[in-house]
Amino acid sequence: MWKLLYNKDLGIFNYLLSFINLGPYGFLQSTTMVLPSIMAMTIWLGLGSRMILFLAGLQSIPNEFYEAADVDGASGFRKFWHITLPLLAPTTFFVLITSVIFSFQVFGPVYVLTQGGPNGASDVAVHRIYFEAWQNLRFGYASAETVVLFAILFVVTIVQFRYFGRNVSYG
Repeated sequence: MWKLLYNKDLGIFNYLLSFINLGPYGFLQSTTMVLPSIMAMTIWLGLGSRMILFLAGLQSIPNEFYEAADVDGASGFRKFWHITLPLLAPTTFFVLITSVIFSFQVFGPVYVLTQGGPNGASDVAVHRIYFEAWQNLRFGYASAETVVLFAILFVVTIVQFRYFGRNVSYG
């Protein structure tokens, strides 16, 4: 579906650009636009699940906090800043961790849309591992790249836990 949306001749994005007199643009053929195009697609793909997680986080905040803030005369901004945002910290932390991990796993979109092109502009780590293992038949090299990718993800996750992880209790 996204390949059709980004299509230079038939794509809806180029159709919309034609209304403001911008000619057809090769989103997936341009070395400067291919990664932003893939990023936009992966953000869209993950948006629904993250919205559900935040909705669940919002629904888990007890109403008594907002009622007490109303009695104290707090404005909407103060309620958001002092109640909603701090109590959404665990949800935000979980979404942050899963988003970082998901961002390293963009093999599917890259493989389907560009196969790492144009000129390797969309070649990401997971696609490179696949290419080394199954195209070049260098399984040892691909395994080493996988271990390095795991180490990077592990370090990023540990740093996030150390600096952003907080325990929140509701009273």
